Amino acid sequence: MTVGDRPSSAAEAFGVIERCSLLVNLVLLALSSALIVTFWLGKVSPIPLAAIGLPLISIPAYFIFLRTNFLRWNFTKNAKVFGYLVILGILIAGGLYLRYPTSAYIHGGQDQGSYFNIAAWMARNGTYDRYDKILADASNQNRPLASRLAPNPFTNKGAQQELIPGEYEGERFVGGFFIKDRKKGHVIPQFYPLTPLLLTTSYWIFGAEGTGDILPIFGVLAALGTALLAFRIWKNLFVTALVLVTLLVSGLEVFFSGFPLSEIISQYFIISGMWLLSWGIINHRYSLTLLAGMNFAVALFNHLSVIFYLAPITLFFVLHRMACHDRVDKKTIFVFYYTFLAGSVISLISARIYNGYYVYRNLEGRLPFLEPLEINEIFLLLFAVVFIAALFPLVFYIKSANRLENRPLWVTRSLVVATAVIALLIIAKTCLYKFDMISLGEIKYTYFSSITTHISPLGWLFLLWGLFAAIFASRITLIVFPVSALLFHAFLFLYLAFRTDYQWYFNRYYVKEFYPLAIMFTAYGIYYLSRLGMLKGIKGKLVMGVLGLVLVVYSFYPNVYLFKHPFLNGAYEDVLSLNSKLPDNSIILFIRGHRGPFTLEDSENRLGVPLVYSLGHDVIRLPFRQNLAKMVDAVKTHLTVYQRPIYLLYIGTQPLRAGLLPNSAKLIASHLHTFTQPELVYHIPRKHSVFRIGTHLYAL
Repeated sequence: MTVGDRPSSAAEAFGVIERCSLLVNLVLLALSSALIVTFWLGKVSPIPLAAIGLPLISIPAYFIFLRTNFLRWNFTKNAKVFGYLVILGILIAGGLYLRYPTSAYIHGGQDQGSYFNIAAWMARNGTYDRYDKILADASNQNRPLASRLAPNPFTNKGAQQELIPGEYEGERFVGGFFIKDRKKGHVIPQFYPLTPLLLTTSYWIFGAEGTGDILPIFGVLAALGTALLAFRIWKNLFVTALVLVTLLVSGLEVFFSGFPLSEIISQYFIISGMWLLSWGIINHRYSLTLLAGMNFAVALFNHLSVIFYLAPITLFFVLHRMACHDRVDKKTIFVFYYTFLAGSVISLISARIYNGYYVYRNLEGRLPFLEPLEINEIFLLLFAVVFIAALFPLVFYIKSANRLENRPLWVTRSLVVATAVIALLIIAKTCLYKFDMISLGEIKYTYFSSITTHISPLGWLFLLWGLFAAIFASRITLIVFPVSALLFHAFLFLYLAFRTDYQWYFNRYYVKEFYPLAIMFTAYGIYYLSRLGMLKGIKGKLVMGVLGLVLVVYSFYPNVYLFKHPFLNGAYEDVLSLNSKLPDNSIILFIRGHRGPFTLEDSENRLGVPLVYSLGHDVIRLPFRQNLAKMVDAVKTHLTVYQRPIYLLYIGTQPLRAGLLPNSAKLIASHLHTFTQPELVYHIPRKHSVFRIGTHLYAL
């Protein structure tokens, strides 16, 4: 159903939806911006958030709604329009139902546990930072636990002092946290701030267990944004509906919409930016392309990888200038382009000042190919790239470069060649790997074999078909950015294989940009097939409907396994039960036993993170040794000056045998727990990995 034969009521219904989505986007941009400002000020609490957020939303709302005709837009109030809106409401309610309840991931062994507990810490304390007095005292040797602490946060071998191990590991080894200033005991999270900040608002609204409950809203809005982007490009009801339904019920989208990680939030802002950009290009509105740039700028505060959009955005700028005949269009793109670059600069500066770990680990390492030039900071390199990108538009004002203007055929050919080359590279690498002609060592799957799992091999064919069809049959200025983004990340992922067996969890690395765009072009490929001469009429509609249903069902079926085995069911209650035995502000000596069925290698992280950040205790790791009783007594002697209750938590199948602990130690709680976690499986889960943990708590 194309624009000409589509009922006008569908377009009117989508007009209502777009304006409502625009208002929601303004609210979320204002909320995110206000959270970032409160993060800079170190005052993360509802009152300063409201004081900053309300002006932030009122200013753009005034210019976009009151100074334009957005609110004066009229539509026919007929039954079909309301019928479409009711259907949309049912679909969104179904998408939210699939995404709730969210995973109450208090365990901190991986990134999701760290995000959850950072948010809990901020909600309770109003700050992103933590100042650890025991760490500061140990570092300054006022009341040392050891004479020397290892300067490398990933090294735990300091000099031993009498019976005390040469390390105070309190914050240093609990998940995604990093010591920024050892002498001050200043500890910060490793992640970019926006996701934990948004999860903090969820904590305030839904309570501690519902810290992740804001994520399904972003997941549903991201699906709706992708559908609106498809509608803006093709004005086709079937493609729009298929994209929306597929993403609303997709097992991959459902999983990451209830899982406390940053990717679904990045997906929302990135997709919304693309949708608003296409809307601004069509209507020649600077306000919309400004908002598009702001969405990408906000995404830059959510995940470091968004900086990679420098490449496809610069490519889009060039190709759009080559394809565009309208001078107004060029100016609207300038607004988007420089808003994104400004956001990149502010994000890098913020990361350098406030978020040390990502900067220190990822942006300070020496690049081998720059060593001869004595350039040792990727951080400076990124600044240089942004500066070059800012100067790049000047190329079009050089007289000899005028020939690049108004060359849409060049753009079409470039996109076709790029698509073909990348597709052939993927096919070649896959075939070479499958026939054992290349060896990847321990690497089990590449990103692309993992993506194939979620759109199927048949989906790959329709994705390629849809890409080629879109390049030739669509308005080139509208599809150049989605195609550029998809191809760039395809090329990036082609060479980024990872050393892990559990693909379900690591699918997060492409869910924010590749997957929704892949579904969008796959849906268009299915539609375009039905438009071929031999399939026109009833036959084409039947083929289109069957293939669309196959895509939806294939995307949906992982949810069956997720509903049968809720992720980490009971883990939150387990940690609260442990905490109920502990007085406030306790010091916990943490000991992991020898490997056994109820002993995890990362148990210190799984329990250390929530005990410190969600529940406000201090955790000190101790090694398991034969002289454990003497070592515990020696450590306890140093800790008595803090006048705080001291406990020992042992992880193992059985409690510690007599003689390994001081005589005063009293066992007050002992539990064995088993939890399911579907991310530790191959492909779409047909089984579930489990982990077991035994906790034994002693009062000292």
